[in-house]
Amino acid sequence: MKKLYWIYALPLALLLAGQVGTASAEEAAQTDTAKAATKADEEWLNTVWTQVDEMVKKEDLKLQQTVTVAGVRGAEAEDQVLDKLYYKGAKRYPSQDKLKKAIETLQQSIAKNPKADSVPQQRFYIAQCYEKLGQLKEAREAYGEIAKEHAKTAWGTKAQSRLGELATK
Repeated sequence: MKKLYWIYALPLALLLAGQVGTASAEEAAQTDTAKAATKADEEWLNTVWTQVDEMVKKEDLKLQQTVTVAGVRGAEAEDQVLDKLYYKGAKRYPSQDKLKKAIETLQQSIAKNPKADSVPQQRFYIAQCYEKLGQLKEAREAYGEIAKEHAKTAWGTKAQSRLGELATK
């Protein structure tokens, strides 16, 4: 009787162990995917957003030098509150308002000098801002234009790559 018990118990135990192994492999794959997404998000924050923010600050400085604006304390106060809210992993992420402002400022810069060498880069940053805002249609269109009009540049290649990645979303 004990022999018969082990004949059935052993295959059952192996079957259950296989299911547990499959489940943990699936969990590991999901964890790896989440880690990759987090890493890509951190890379964007640390590199791209820093560059976009610097471009926007330079353009804002140029605008401030030419235009005098009456103080709008409401917007400034709102920015201070939002600065405290937009933290993720001890890093401050740009608010939607800042992303929209970045798009607007970069578009103005391109309009002022459409033949500048920095135009493909600025357009790429605009596409990334659209992507971060969740406006994937606009992001795809922007990446598509960059890939088409600046195909022989590094920015065109990057845009083509992002288009491929967005096609899966």
